[in-house]
Amino acid sequence: MRRGHLDRNILFLCEDNSCLSQMAEAAAKHLAPPRTRIFSAGVKPSSIPPHVIQAMQELGISMEIPIQDIDLVVSFGDAHKKCDNLPRRAKVESWPVSGHLKPEKASMAPISAIRDERDEIDKRVFALFLDHWRNIA
Repeated sequence: MRRGHLDRNILFLCEDNSCLSQMAEAAAKHLAPPRTRIFSAGVKPSSIPPHVIQAMQELGISMEIPIQDIDLVVSFGDAHKKCDNLPRRAKVESWPVSGHLKPEKASMAPISAIRDERDEIDKRVFALFLDHWRNIA
């Protein structure tokens, strides 16, 4: 597929794709300018069963991330350092990870900690679009 001049692809990357990158993906999809595709992934995600992928493909929906087309990787912590197949041309921006929401602790984090991290992610995503895309148009 040929990309237009203003098409942008953003990947939110974390350890397991179960908390931070999922929240960032949802916030970004809500705030993204037109022609921006948003993805999330984990360095150590659980695998998607083949029949789930097949069922989605039957509707014409791909669950694969076009990794070669990624323009910006937002890495929670050092996740990008553990991922060998990121495109060299992609800009990498690293966001810190709260101690409460590290993969091994996220399921036990109090809701107040999750809300705090959600609000911080929402602010960062909003700022990301202001800073990163302002001069593109």
